[in-house]
Amino acid sequence: MTRARGAAAWLLAVLAAAAALAAAALLAFYPPPATFSLLYPPQSSHVRAGRFARQVCNGVQCRLCPYDCFLPEGATGRCRVRVNCGGSIKTLVYPQSAAAKTNPI
Repeated sequence: MTRARGAAAWLLAVLAAAAALAAAALLAFYPPPATFSLLYPPQSSHVRAGRFARQVCNGVQCRLCPYDCFLPEGATGRCRVRVNCGGSIKTLVYPQSAAAKTNPI
């Protein structure tokens, strides 16, 4: 019984080391964004200050839709429209239309 437990513990340790190595390799190939300014230049016409957000512990909570996304620094919301930039919310699709129709009213 002890030999089986020892083998199971050894296998668990090997699997944990492999998972840590895989996570390190993933971060090496796909690093997280350092800052928002590297992804979207501040002079872009598509980036504007957003509304309907509140400050929470280490980020911003978007209150625009029912999902109430928590956005840490540099993260985008579930909709991929709003992002946390330096503790404030920014919208990425300001001048773009949401819907267009060609038939007359």
